[in-house]
Amino acid sequence: MDIYTNLLAFMILTFDKTGQIKCPEMDTVDKETALQQKLFTNYNKYRKPVKIPSDRVQVGIKLYPLSIQKLDMRSQTLHSAIWLEIQWTDEYLTWNSSDFDNIQCLRLPATQVWVPSICNLHEISGKRCINFVSVIYSATEVEMWSNGHILLQETMESIVSCQFDVRKFPFDSQSCTFYYFSPNEYSHNLSILANLSSFYTGYFKPNEEWDVVSTSVNMEGLEIYMTIVLRRRPMFTFISVVLPIVVLSIMNTFCYVLPIESGEKIGMSVAIFLTFAVFGSILSDTMPRNSENISWFIVYVTTQIVLSGSTVVMETIVLRIYHTEGTPSSPKTESAVCNSENASSGTKQNNDLNSKWKTRARMLDKILMIFNICINLISLSIFASVILS
Repeated sequence: MDIYTNLLAFMILTFDKTGQIKCPEMDTVDKETALQQKLFTNYNKYRKPVKIPSDRVQVGIKLYPLSIQKLDMRSQTLHSAIWLEIQWTDEYLTWNSSDFDNIQCLRLPATQVWVPSICNLHEISGKRCINFVSVIYSATEVEMWSNGHILLQETMESIVSCQFDVRKFPFDSQSCTFYYFSPNEYSHNLSILANLSSFYTGYFKPNEEWDVVSTSVNMEGLEIYMTIVLRRRPMFTFISVVLPIVVLSIMNTFCYVLPIESGEKIGMSVAIFLTFAVFGSILSDTMPRNSENISWFIVYVTTQIVLSGSTVVMETIVLRIYHTEGTPSSPKTESAVCNSENASSGTKQNNDLNSKWKTRARMLDKILMIFNICINLISLSIFASVILS
């Protein structure tokens, strides 16, 4: 009999009047469901989230750069992965947590709540704006707190247009700006506030080519500008591009040191000129087509190409002078003896003239070498002083 009495008492304690099992976990779930039903029964997600229509909706934006895929110098774009966090307060979505088992936060699809329309004007990829439509396709979620604070978080692949300054390439620094504004800032009295916005690099994964130097957040009117400054790591570019071009410029000078009799002057100068042309073509395909901020390194390379081309021309002239043969005219005589004497005298004069032309060619070669060395030193000094300044 005691067994049946205890079993009956257990069943009374376990089941409520509706026949549902009572358990703390189910109780919590029921409270959360009841809370959601209470909040969204008469909620209109297209209604401005303030109870006084004249009040402004204050929005904060936090930007977390996660990684940088590349800085495309040619197209002047920054390819990166970012984590965007937008926060605001919805006065219609507040509750007393003590009435609902101390539930402080709800995690819901963003399609259930009012979402501000925020756009990045410098974004050129498909994900330019966050609004009612975008959260449907991206399946974005929000965190909703008891005081009405809403937190929308979304990660995305971003391509931002930038204005690059490559004058100090490869020792350059570049800045890119994320320009956020709201198309509904006047119709919904929406304000993006700088004190609620920030640029946080704590989750940034270091890039092999670029270092993050600084970040800043600036307000201009109702728009907010989030700028990230990146500095190039120059060692790879210096070793693979700058150093070979400097070595080629030194080799170009040695074209004048090579003896004229070797017959290799033209071959060496042409080979160096073609190598310079290849480097120039590679750099022109890499650099942006910008006439305002031309790279000083491109100017240096162009100078070396012109100097190498002039070396080919001048070495051709030197060889032409060197191989000039003297042909002096001898007076006509009637005697055969006189003819033979004049012939030997003409041969001697011819040899003297040939020797003079060869001497002139060697002298011109030395003058051109000194000129080449001076131009090389001046151009390299200007390039180094401008880059390192």
